[in-house]
Amino acid sequence: MNNLSPETIYEIQSQRVKEEMDAIRLQEEAIKGKNLLSKNLAALGEWMVARGEKLRKLHSTRQSNYSELTKKVA
Repeated sequence: MNNLSPETIYEIQSQRVKEEMDAIRLQEEAIKGKNLLSKNLAALGEWMVARGEKLRKLHSTRQSNYSELTKKVA
């Protein structure tokens, strides 16, 4: 029926187990990478919003200063 030696069968099974372990390890790394990526993207988004709010505030104060200046000059 089976003409493979027990050593050969053991080698094949060991190779399959090793490949499955490697696949599981890669999946875990991919999941960690996604979590890290989403954390970094969320932090970047928060920074961009905060920076945008600061720029908007700065721009609106400058604009009001300019409008006051033009009123004084005119």
